Amino acid sequence: MKELLEVLDSYEDEVLEFTKELIATDSANPPGDEREVAQMVVDRLRDLGIDEVRAVGPEEERPSVLAEVEGAQSGASLILSGHIDTKPAGDLTAWDTDPWDPVVSEGRLYGLGSGDMKAAVAAMTYAAASLKKVGLPAGTLKLVFTADEEAGSVKGSKWLAERGLLEADAAIIGEPSGVNQEWEALHLVSRGAALFKVVVRGTQMHSSITDRLPAINASVKMAQLMSRMDKELKGCLTYPEHPLSPLGPTVNVGVMVQGGVFYGICPGLGEFACDIRTLPGMTQEAMEKDLQNFLDVAMSEDPELNAELVFETWVGATEISPEEPVVGALLAASQEVLGSTPRLEAFPGATDAPHFQVTAGIPTVAAFGPGLLPLAHSPNEYLEIASVAKSMRIYALATTHFLGTESG
Repeated sequence: MKELLEVLDSYEDEVLEFTKELIATDSANPPGDEREVAQMVVDRLRDLGIDEVRAVGPEEERPSVLAEVEGAQSGASLILSGHIDTKPAGDLTAWDTDPWDPVVSEGRLYGLGSGDMKAAVAAMTYAAASLKKVGLPAGTLKLVFTADEEAGSVKGSKWLAERGLLEADAAIIGEPSGVNQEWEALHLVSRGAALFKVVVRGTQMHSSITDRLPAINASVKMAQLMSRMDKELKGCLTYPEHPLSPLGPTVNVGVMVQGGVFYGICPGLGEFACDIRTLPGMTQEAMEKDLQNFLDVAMSEDPELNAELVFETWVGATEISPEEPVVGALLAASQEVLGSTPRLEAFPGATDAPHFQVTAGIPTVAAFGPGLLPLAHSPNEYLEIASVAKSMRIYALATTHFLGTESG
């Protein structure tokens, strides 16, 4: 352990520089092309002595990175995982600095993907390198750096899981685990996602005569329905209460909106997208039934409303028991590195956990990593510089605890 801590100390500057290099490498999704950042990770792992590494994916431009560090003896296996894509930067005028130019200021590292989640990827890379250097006594550490997480994981963890490329006794996903402060919670639940659109139809006609002839403005009807859904929909959903997620599901109405044609035309069509973050125990069947019932009631009360539900994506929620050995390993490592242990919670968002846990059958910690979730997907994203080295140490120590416990 003393030798491992010395190696981790020696990598402190290097892991920060690697984080900056990853931030500077654009991997925004959409459009979705992780080739450059994946190759950077592959090259760095090989430079650090980890030769068992490869890039795989359903398309040339959508690679995920898989790597392994074998112990001296056979034993349990643990996956450390993070995604290598980011959300798009969005409105560049809202950024104080270039999103792909990592900037250090007042103890913070700014840049797109700094917390979500290139610091965690760098930290896991160097945690693995440290364990490779000192030698794992037993077991196997696996790295899984996924493509396409920010657009639903279809070409990343879902593809990997469906092809049997994810195998381990446990997994840790390094999503940013702070809301108010870094490292405040260890997330045993990955909330799911229900993504759907509502199409509203009206009367497309010349706008100059809408006061003379019967006309239904689809945009106005859409706005009225959106307002009603925003106020009332959550109360109409069927869901079990969950102790780690006391606020219940999170409903966002109108995350995307479009409608109308041009000046001079009464809008005949409008549509808006909605995003509901779900809890363990919720099902797609019940969700679709609740949504359709809501629309049916709204249409019965307004004969001019014509609304159609178009359900697009369902990602189920997952959870693991706090008694899982991987949880204990992370709590022990946190105490050693942070001087405290995080509380146990549900991760507010969705992660790669369902594909690891449901499809591949791997007990998975949904999120424990550096950064603040409210800064993810936002201009001027940052994380505390000190968290980069802390996360490297936590992942390395948690690995030794888990593999030591499981192997023993």
